[in-house]
Amino acid sequence: MLNEILIISIIAGIISIDVRTIGGTMISRPLVIAPLVGLLLNDLKVGFIIATFLELIWIGLPPIGAYLPVETLPIAVVSTALSIILKNKIQVNILNIIVFCIIVSIPLGFISKWLEYHIRTFNSYLSLKVSKEVDKGNINFIPFTQYFNICVSFLKGFIICLLPILFGEILLIKIFNSLPIQMKEGILFSSWFIPALGFAVVIEIFILNKYIKYFFISYFILISLLCIS
Repeated sequence: MLNEILIISIIAGIISIDVRTIGGTMISRPLVIAPLVGLLLNDLKVGFIIATFLELIWIGLPPIGAYLPVETLPIAVVSTALSIILKNKIQVNILNIIVFCIIVSIPLGFISKWLEYHIRTFNSYLSLKVSKEVDKGNINFIPFTQYFNICVSFLKGFIICLLPILFGEILLIKIFNSLPIQMKEGILFSSWFIPALGFAVVIEIFILNKYIKYFFISYFILISLLCIS
């Protein structure tokens, strides 16, 4: 399992380079990275479930321009890996484990966002340094800063995914087993709330006022047809 964790963390580090430094091909989205982690850990189903949950939650916060949303890459990687690792060690419904792992992984997205903010601040200083070095005739400083930034992005993604997966298993088992039964049931019920929340976000984004009436008409027609059938 250690080899798989290292491979997953390396992949997360490589994809982190695409998030901000080069490319921006959106391969860091949960819809891509979560099933990939599931495939590496021989449980593609869990990967797709987590990908769906996370995409529905954060579909309204795309990384556009200078805006820094919560980074979903570490959330997707860590929650998928821990869910697959814990499912054979905690005898409960798999949805219970998935939602629990997503909840405990969410702070990683904010930590990664905070780190990215400071990396960008440092890059601003670095760009001024590049200008001064170029004026002095030191052209080699340009590729140095580019490679340095790539290494920093890789290390950020690698470390922020490796440590929680490596050391989170035992801790999460203890935390989950110590939860009261009511809280465990609440976590399970919230697995039905997350898709509803996601669809609400989608509706808020894509539905215009003039189309709302048609949405509700089609909704009630569908419900009526289901009741008749």
